[in-house]
Amino acid sequence: MDVVIKKATIIHQGSDFHLQVRDIHIADGIIKSIAENIDLMGVRLIEGNQLHCCIGLCDIGTHSGEPGYEHRESVDSLTKAALAGGYTSLAIFPNNKPVTQTKADIRYLAEHSQRNGVDIHPIGALSKDIKGVDIAEYIDMVSGGAIAISDGMKSVSDTGLLGRALHYASTAGAPIIHHPDDSYLSAGGEMHEGEMSTSLGMKGVPYIAELHIVERDILLNEYYKDSALIEHGISSARSVDAIRKAKVNQSRLYATVPYMNLIFTDKDLWDFDSNLKVTPVLRSEQDRIALIEGLKDNSIDAIISNHTPLDEETKNLEFPYALPGATGLETCLMACLDQLKNVISVSDLIYKLTFGPRLLLQLAIPEIRVGAPANLCIFDLNSQYSDQPFVRHSLSNNHPFAEKQFTSRVVETIKF
Repeated sequence: MDVVIKKATIIHQGSDFHLQVRDIHIADGIIKSIAENIDLMGVRLIEGNQLHCCIGLCDIGTHSGEPGYEHRESVDSLTKAALAGGYTSLAIFPNNKPVTQTKADIRYLAEHSQRNGVDIHPIGALSKDIKGVDIAEYIDMVSGGAIAISDGMKSVSDTGLLGRALHYASTAGAPIIHHPDDSYLSAGGEMHEGEMSTSLGMKGVPYIAELHIVERDILLNEYYKDSALIEHGISSARSVDAIRKAKVNQSRLYATVPYMNLIFTDKDLWDFDSNLKVTPVLRSEQDRIALIEGLKDNSIDAIISNHTPLDEETKNLEFPYALPGATGLETCLMACLDQLKNVISVSDLIYKLTFGPRLLLQLAIPEIRVGAPANLCIFDLNSQYSDQPFVRHSLSNNHPFAEKQFTSRVVETIKF
């Protein structure tokens, strides 16, 4: 590959080129030069109206259908979708069939032949078969390449089990990723508990179902002092506040937020669009604003795509019967830029999609400098994207953007 990216604003905090408009020449997978003007013959040009360039995005908690649910998503389709959305690194949840819980399972994903150059970082199961009863073999999985331990979006109700997991994972050098949800309080809930759920006649999920587990997890993480805990996929203002206060005394407490919870609220469910039925549920406008403030003050460390591919048979149903989840890899960056760039700087948004996830998982940060391997996402902030469909590579089509247009788009992802 011999290519020149023309007049792109570089977004890479800590770099000498941060927020500067430059041309970037890439040859043989290496950044050869960065300058105000690069004029070369015989190279492919990448141009746009308002180009920006950052390192490739990183996602925590991506769901892959393979193994076991390849009709929803294969590793090949997953990584192609990732590249289309600007992602070059994926930390994949273990909720497959079989569950990712052995060294062999880890290596199957990490060394998959159809990953299209995308870095795949497997997350090992917290409990055996993700049943929340017995602890899994963390040291075995970490020795095979697991970078974190989790039961995915399945919350651990057994406090003793989660405490042992935090202790055991700390000896293995891996963080625990835990989605907070008290299933006894949220059982049967279809959406956020509030005025909208009442008017629609739907059983609600109260914010305390999340807050109760967040506060429990904070206490556990404080008790097991060497542990590292990522509260994954928070959705409520009270959870943000609890994490903000706890972070004053806990340096190894982190949080992530799904991008859809930054964009949509429970009021968007007025027409019962099952593609907006997700976990965690979409909450109130006050919660959405609090989540944005949490990103700004670093109470929340990373934005996640919450990519959950589902087939037509489980998603294209009446709202109460549809499974929760939406794809996100191909739409996350575009939606965030379009909907949030006026309330959060583009630089800060990109940080929460690139640096933030990697720092939580202790992954190396790619560089934008001469001599570095190219690991880049190029996007345009002023390029009407009406080329339907938005989701072109994922095998599943469960997302809420079919009738929408983006003014931002991913132009190209380059990864070597």
